[in-house]
Amino acid sequence: MASSDIQIGMSGVLAAQRAMLVSAHNISNANTKGYTKQTASLATRLPSQTSIGSIGQGVDLVKILRQKDDYLNSRIRFVTSSLGAASTKSQQLRELETVFNELSDSSISNSLTSFFKFVNDLSQDESTSTRSVLIEKATTLTESIRAVVDELDKMKEFVEQSVESKLEEVNALAKDIVELNKEIFTLKTTGGEPNDLLDKRDMLLNELSKFMNVTARTQDNGMIDVMISGGVLVNGSNAMTLESSVDSNGKINITSYGSAKHKPTGGELSSLLEMYNTTLPAYDTKLDTFATGLIKEFNTIHSEGVGTDGGFTTVLGTNKVSSTTAILNNAGLPFAPSSGDIYVTVINTSTGEEVKTKISVDVTTDTLTTLSTAIDGIANISSAISDKKLQVTASSGYKFNFSYALDPNPGTLGSSTVSLSGVYSGSNNDTYTFKALGTGTIGTTSGLQVEVRDSGANLIATLDVGSGYTAGNTLEVANGVSVTFSAASVTTGNTLSSVVLNDSDQTNLLAALGINTFFSGSDASDIGIEKKIQEDVTLIATSIGERGNNINALRLSALQNDNSAVENTTLSDYLHQIASALGEEANNAYNSEEKYTALETSLQNRREEVSGVNVDEELVTMIRFQHAYQASAKYISTVDRLINTLLNSL
Repeated sequence: MASSDIQIGMSGVLAAQRAMLVSAHNISNANTKGYTKQTASLATRLPSQTSIGSIGQGVDLVKILRQKDDYLNSRIRFVTSSLGAASTKSQQLRELETVFNELSDSSISNSLTSFFKFVNDLSQDESTSTRSVLIEKATTLTESIRAVVDELDKMKEFVEQSVESKLEEVNALAKDIVELNKEIFTLKTTGGEPNDLLDKRDMLLNELSKFMNVTARTQDNGMIDVMISGGVLVNGSNAMTLESSVDSNGKINITSYGSAKHKPTGGELSSLLEMYNTTLPAYDTKLDTFATGLIKEFNTIHSEGVGTDGGFTTVLGTNKVSSTTAILNNAGLPFAPSSGDIYVTVINTSTGEEVKTKISVDVTTDTLTTLSTAIDGIANISSAISDKKLQVTASSGYKFNFSYALDPNPGTLGSSTVSLSGVYSGSNNDTYTFKALGTGTIGTTSGLQVEVRDSGANLIATLDVGSGYTAGNTLEVANGVSVTFSAASVTTGNTLSSVVLNDSDQTNLLAALGINTFFSGSDASDIGIEKKIQEDVTLIATSIGERGNNINALRLSALQNDNSAVENTTLSDYLHQIASALGEEANNAYNSEEKYTALETSLQNRREEVSGVNVDEELVTMIRFQHAYQASAKYISTVDRLINTLLNSL
């Protein structure tokens, strides 16, 4: 009986002592990150059965429990993963905004505006100094474009390094989880409660969730399996090793065992992969679209103009074809040309006589060899192919150009010498035919008229050239074209035809081949200024012929406001669209980061309510068990005195 009494008292002392140790452990870890509060679970011992009924045998501390909510912990891991993705994306996009730096003086937009300002200045002042300043502004523009490309490449390198670094951390965490799995298994096998080890493992899972979305599945033996997108990262006592590589398409992949691909659905790694594989290439492509549009459109206009000499004695293209026998729309040119007509103007430098020749090109069947042969067939110029580039050379005493200028001296109507002036403003290339409607002398015969019809035989104008007309005076025809007639005789039915052009290269083939172009390169990575232009600024094609003055400069300047320059908008607006899209994307990422930060804070607060240590509560618990300890000890002391009294009485 006495032995049973003492055992009951001892059970109370031991249970209270161990419960106080649990509270002390909680208090000492109150500030330990990831610690889960533990509680002592007490249970009565099996009673002793007697003839008078069951007699209790005391208390046991049967288990030390972790105060946790598995669903809440799983939600925290998911939100941590989402926050890692949003935070990384926000950081990367803010850095990308800095790369484009649209608000700075050195931005592409400001450089473009400054460049076109001096293009416009050149239309008013064609001096060598103004031309030189334009080259400086063009150089600044091209350098600012290439600088952004370089920064995008550096960002890709940094992102790739970040992926490699974070995978090293993921692999290390996976190995640590495996080691804890083994320790937990061993401890559970021997009947222990691995509460602190479980806390450490949960902490590792939380760390892992920052990098990618993970789910954990607990085995019966206490180990866990960790699943990620594309497979199992940890399988009990084994862990995969993840690595990254860039494939032939320039995309970075996360693989295991050299082949199996894993695409994280959350965490920092998912945003890094999105940045490398999607976002940066997208903005790189947009920048290429802008640069290619600028090169193509500016060069297309420039190639149809001339510098101060009014023409060329020789021109060598700067862009090679892949093969001289490759069809032109698949010959590796910077941009694909179209089928259409090219007009070549050959000028006799002694007499000023001009001859325009039309070359019809079908880019689906013609090759560079075909084109060269056609040009070579024009009188007083020759053509050849040098290093897969087109070269055109004028005969001695001649020069040539590809201008859309009117032929100032198209010939005679009867005996009257006809001169054309102005700039044709029609929407399509055309041929104007002048026809005398009577017989007589221009400027003398009463009622004498000349009609003008287009290539479709539509009447364009009827000109009075009789007694009311002073020979040599200018008469307006239509669409910016004017004409003068000398005093001479004409006969009914006399005709004269002259080509009027608004586009002397409908194919854009001259720009594609690099004939008389301003910009070099094909996209944002290699855009530059043609070397010949830099060496001789008089080659900047500001006019459309010796009589054209600043017409081509005005046309180049107007490109700034051309709504079809790139992607159905202006060059400037396209840049603004890039900046606006980037700003909106960065703002959305920042808002997402804020949302997940607030959600994570809320969930962590809820976790603290469930699993966190409240020191005041633990002190109350310690006092409660202290009193229980003292009471049990008092009980043992009392039983001891009773036993001694009983023994002494015997």
